Amino acid sequence: MNNIQGDCPTHSPVRDALTFAILTRIALFIMVWVSLRAVPRLGLYPVQLPDNFLPGHPFLDGWARWDASHYIAVARYGYGDPASPSPDGGIGFFPLYPLMMRAVAKLTGQTDSNGGLAVIGIAISIACFLAATALLAKLASEALPCKDARFAVLLFASAPFAFFYTAAYTESLFVLEVIATIWFARKEQWWKAAIVAALASATRLVGLAVIGGVVYAAWRAGKRLPNLIGLAAVGASGFIAFMFYLWARFDNPTAYFDTQAKWGGWREHVWYYVKLFLTRPREALQGDPRHLIIIGNVALGLIALALVPVIIRRLDTATAGISVLLIVGQFLITWVSLGRYLMPAIGIYFAAALVTTQTTRFYWLRETILAISLITMTALAILYAHGFWVV
Repeated sequence: MNNIQGDCPTHSPVRDALTFAILTRIALFIMVWVSLRAVPRLGLYPVQLPDNFLPGHPFLDGWARWDASHYIAVARYGYGDPASPSPDGGIGFFPLYPLMMRAVAKLTGQTDSNGGLAVIGIAISIACFLAATALLAKLASEALPCKDARFAVLLFASAPFAFFYTAAYTESLFVLEVIATIWFARKEQWWKAAIVAALASATRLVGLAVIGGVVYAAWRAGKRLPNLIGLAAVGASGFIAFMFYLWARFDNPTAYFDTQAKWGGWREHVWYYVKLFLTRPREALQGDPRHLIIIGNVALGLIALALVPVIIRRLDTATAGISVLLIVGQFLITWVSLGRYLMPAIGIYFAAALVTTQTTRFYWLRETILAISLITMTALAILYAHGFWVV
């Protein structure tokens, strides 16, 4: 791929991207710290696990809420331990991220400390986020003109739910895997792309969409069926290994799906909200405040869907294939957590940059988008830190 430089400055786009990422995260940490110092956090929801791991350290405590409890439980107890607070012994969560937490905890002597594991989870997320930002900056500088590349990276780091990149969640690890997979696929290093996709499929179920995009790109590049089958097998190996582990340990290869089903399926996560928004719009706006988060999720999902034609027409096959699978698949499956599930579809940021190319008439558009995103991200980060349901 040729590097599209245009009017790029001589200094490094990676340096600029990392500077922005670091400064915004410092600001987020300060805002969350001040808010927790000033206002007590909310009480636990009925299904929420205790998640106050660092009560004496409000600068960090607000970044390990909600699902962080499950990852900490898996990192500490493994799968199936009766002492684990996570339902069914944590089986409803994929293994790679908690395994990384556990590996670091063994090196630092924190395996039996929930607070120590929480700090490790946050540290892993920050490290993966910075690595993802640097790699995305390099990728964007190859794929887009300079100003478009810069805007795409800024939008990636300031998207409304991008605060999850510094929480003890899988978001940063998964987005790094997606970007690395695209990086290798664009260079037609197919087996490297498949190996990274395997890590993605050991991080989240939707990691299977990542290898789907790689296989599509390889097919478009002229690879034959035996190679495509091999790529698919390698890319899905993380998921397959987890299913075999569940089969060997619990005699149930579908145990993950059984546990996830207890938290609701398509009827609860999509159809319920379709009916709510169409038949009871006033209740959606003025009733349970959590419905406002779903409205925001759906709005972001519709924007992403609207960008799909641009992604398909103007981006390379790997970026387009992976991004479209993530966008369409997630939108159809669930509207709960959709905002953060869309973040790894980096084609969204590239397409948004192409659509909003600066013109005389709309010179303020990009600045407005970034300002709204930053304000929304800060507000959601504070709500998350206080235990509100923004997940």
